[in-house]
Amino acid sequence: MPDDETNRENRVTVAADQIEGIDSFQPHPLCRGGWLQTISVKWLNPQLSLDTRPDAIGISVPDDHTPPDELSGYYFPATDKRGDKPLVTVFHGMGGHALSRYMRSLGQRLNTNGYDVLLWNHRGAGRSASKCARFHHPGLTADVCHLTEHLKADRPEWTRNGLACVAFSLGANLLLKYLAESGADSNFNAAVSVSAPLDMEVTSKNLRTGSNYAFDQYLLNKQRDELLRSSAELTDEERSTLESVSSVWELDDQFTAPRFGYDGAKDYYAENSAVDSMQSIRTPTLLLHAKDDPVVVPEVFEGIDWEKNDALYPMLCESGGHTGFFDQNRRRWHESATIAFFDSVL
Repeated sequence: MPDDETNRENRVTVAADQIEGIDSFQPHPLCRGGWLQTISVKWLNPQLSLDTRPDAIGISVPDDHTPPDELSGYYFPATDKRGDKPLVTVFHGMGGHALSRYMRSLGQRLNTNGYDVLLWNHRGAGRSASKCARFHHPGLTADVCHLTEHLKADRPEWTRNGLACVAFSLGANLLLKYLAESGADSNFNAAVSVSAPLDMEVTSKNLRTGSNYAFDQYLLNKQRDELLRSSAELTDEERSTLESVSSVWELDDQFTAPRFGYDGAKDYYAENSAVDSMQSIRTPTLLLHAKDDPVVVPEVFEGIDWEKNDALYPMLCESGGHTGFFDQNRRRWHESATIAFFDSVL
């Protein structure tokens, strides 16, 4: 009889066995370890861009506030049409935007495999920055509802074959929360989560330990720049707070939580982390994570009873870092896994 540890290991690697075409991740020999894998995204040089793709379409979606914020993204049609494939929306992580390198890299790979792509800016990020007075957070599922309903109603030519989604890091937490809250009524036919911080409190604490502190400061500065944009509605006190906080935890405790009506960081994290709502997901969802992720510890991923929900396909890799997965063929393994998953379940 296999022991409990073996059973747990089997539960968190089922995607490799159940989805044809997903091979185990093999890191590049010169890119081993979580930190190297994580920073490997800086080596990306995707050809997909607004300059190289004159057929790209920028879209703006006003929200339902008065006056409205305008959310935005970029639509890239498939360069090689292969059957009736859905539109794939892609959500970025903290400090990113629609045209971040890892976003364009995935978009390019999806395009060449027959998928139309919408690279999306969260509220206040990228091209949305100058047109949004309000703020985004990784539990703001109303924005996902608004986007998907808009696409179905106003862009039927894009969504005639359905909708799928890929999301990175904090964007993946948002996706998973949306999938759980919408259940069987989700507007997505399939989804992929890459390096999701399922428990944001655990993740935020981990960022403040050891060498992870450097990444905490990187993310803090990225987020602070976004929040202090000229279009943002901030009081003088809030601006002063944003300029003085010294960690992601402090930013969430002193700014994000009170701004959205929560009683500090712990309350905000508890209410908006995806970890406790996973069993409500009904959309086929591939979840990719690495044991050597320096941002998101694997214990949270391993602690979920994946067998309770047949819609979830977890895959915990020995290596890969945080949204890195730079493989022995000098490609992004999570991109090929995403395509294999979509091709299999859709």
